[in-house]
Amino acid sequence: MADRQLRLALLAPEFPPQLGGMAELARGLADALAVRDVVKVFTLKSHRSGSNLVAPPAISGRPAADAALLRPLEKDFDAWLLMNAGLAPLAKLLRKPCFGYWHGNDFLEPWLACGPVWLEKIRRPYMARLRHGLRRRAVEKAAGSLRHLFTNSRQTAALIAERMAVPEAKITVVPPGVGEGFFQEKPPPAGDGGLRLLTVSRLSRFTRRKNVDGVLEALALLREEPIRYTVVGDGDDRQRLEARARELGVADRVLFRGSLALPELLAVYREADLFVLASKASAKDVEGFGIVYLEASASGVPVIASREGGATDAVQDGVNGLLIDRSSPAAVAAGIRAFLARREEFTASRVRAFAEGFRWPQIAADLRAQVAALLT
Repeated sequence: MADRQLRLALLAPEFPPQLGGMAELARGLADALAVRDVVKVFTLKSHRSGSNLVAPPAISGRPAADAALLRPLEKDFDAWLLMNAGLAPLAKLLRKPCFGYWHGNDFLEPWLACGPVWLEKIRRPYMARLRHGLRRRAVEKAAGSLRHLFTNSRQTAALIAERMAVPEAKITVVPPGVGEGFFQEKPPPAGDGGLRLLTVSRLSRFTRRKNVDGVLEALALLREEPIRYTVVGDGDDRQRLEARARELGVADRVLFRGSLALPELLAVYREADLFVLASKASAKDVEGFGIVYLEASASGVPVIASREGGATDAVQDGVNGLLIDRSSPAAVAAGIRAFLARREEFTASRVRAFAEGFRWPQIAADLRAQVAALLT
């Protein structure tokens, strides 16, 4: 099985043209696997055209119905790769071996497919906790039907073992990769003594763990420093964040660019001196890894991240950036000051060298080797 071409079906809730880290992860993995193997991608909301990728069936949110749609296609595959914990119930119903790839919030706050459909129709305050509990239980129970479980970071693996009672031997960390386009030469710093700070993130009220607020507040604590802050991304929280910048008196130092096409995004990375995304973590919301840290590093931009999540696998303290213990504005400000004091250490070549270990061909080869061994 390891030597012959594999036929893999990848089922992903998010896939380009949708935006976000999960969509990019699914595309990057599919493209890298398809260099050697036959890969077909099924997705819930969108699909990518191409000779090796097919349009999705209509996923209903009911595992039994979804399995009925997918089973006729199974004769073409050796295995399924289910790219979200919410898809785990399908593993009990599909006939071919199923592998999971879990990320963090997908099992901490499971989505609709994990619970009985009738529960979603009852709109009462007391039902929210019941729905959540039943979804979590459905995911935990279904995990036993997976042949193996891949996850994005050591921290996420620990959470799965602790909260979902999955044996550690059944979990393998396979981090996300970074696209080849992000490996680019970076021009020397401007030399004007200022600091060009950058955040790339979805600006949604559901992703406030990204902590753009904390960076804005840190800027207010660093009024003496010549810092310009660029925020790339869009969403329903953007107006609130822009208002917050005005309230803090830092709006003249902050530029909200909105969503950018890849060429513009690459240009922004080339111009940046420091990338900052000091995510918060809670019992139900965590940054499982953070592909943007790799994108910045591949572009030669050092990063600041918090230890509150799986970013500790994407950032090696003192190598491609700095890790701060907390995500508070004071901690972010202290991290920026620490970077300024050590700025000369973080050369573009040194930072980029860290990202070399996360190129998609190697990441996909590692995952493929695991799947092939488990299919023999």
